[in-house]
Amino acid sequence: MNRAAGLARKELERHDWDAIPCGCGKSAGHLRATLEVILSGGASGAVRSLDDHVLVQSVLMPSAPAVCAVVMAHLADGLPAAQELEVLWLLLALVAGEVDGDSVEDSLQMRCEQTVRDGLWLVYRAYLGAHSPAAKGYADDVLDIVEWDPARLAHYRSR
Repeated sequence: MNRAAGLARKELERHDWDAIPCGCGKSAGHLRATLEVILSGGASGAVRSLDDHVLVQSVLMPSAPAVCAVVMAHLADGLPAAQELEVLWLLLALVAGEVDGDSVEDSLQMRCEQTVRDGLWLVYRAYLGAHSPAAKGYADDVLDIVEWDPARLAHYRSR
């Protein structure tokens, strides 16, 4: 991690995880340990272990916006190449996630999208610097959802 490595940890600390409901039925407090593993650059598969906690199938859970904010801060810190594919997959799942029609949290997807829009240049950086076609594809799909300027997106795609 680089000189800005504290951003994701600060974002992780900012949230009251115990007060956020998790997709597994408990509080999201236990997600903190998984997110710490991800932020340390370790454990291939840690990102996918968030399934059924942050997303249940493709339905967003109340922890999604907080996790999205941590993921964006992790992008700002600089992703280890080994994590790029999984983290960009998670980011795509968060902005493309569905909202349960019975949910009182109809704004979960909008909150995730806004968080990503707030850090849009980080996604462009991930897109342009992707180490694999699959990672570039995930970043492109994220941009396709959150970018409001189709001319800018077309310009970067042409590079």
